[in-house]
Amino acid sequence: MRTFQIITAAAPALFLASTLHAADFVVKPGSPNQVVFTSKATTESFQGKTDKVQGRIVLDPARVADSVLVHIEVDLASLDTGIGKRDQTMRDDYLQTKKYPRAVFDGATVRAGNGTPLTPDPPSKFEVEGNFTLHGVTRRLRAQVDLFQKDARTIQFQAAFHVTLSDYNITRPKFLFLKLGEVQEVAVTGTATLAQ
Repeated sequence: MRTFQIITAAAPALFLASTLHAADFVVKPGSPNQVVFTSKATTESFQGKTDKVQGRIVLDPARVADSVLVHIEVDLASLDTGIGKRDQTMRDDYLQTKKYPRAVFDGATVRAGNGTPLTPDPPSKFEVEGNFTLHGVTRRLRAQVDLFQKDARTIQFQAAFHVTLSDYNITRPKFLFLKLGEVQEVAVTGTATLAQ
């Protein structure tokens, strides 16, 4: 139920022109990158997961709050809740993944967080805001993000936010094998490596 993308076609060039020390990091599909949504309904809770996450993060590790730009995409058709029938119904009837195959986060504006350089520990904590597109609807979304610099070529990130189904014109399923809460909790973890 959640998936995101980040960045617009013209934005990277404009951004890099104004932040000469920013570096371009790439997020590739597969482990350890993962999106997990948690649905909590009255009688049932479950999770859906996918590692089909990709995108770019452009930032200056020395001044993150002044220089971050993100584009993250999630392949919604790959979400797996552990029950095949539930997955198929979720994709076909609610997410409509043939028409809307991806969730995308594009941004981001740093709303809160310090400007200190990234370090392995402790993580730098930020609140970021960007455009989140799901099911053909784009809305502004804020997420809590932890960033770590593993080494000179690698950054790691964790993000958390909530998605309200009705905000994205997604009907809340109410039948026996697919019970969803109105609000989905989303967690994103990943690793981005310096572009070649």
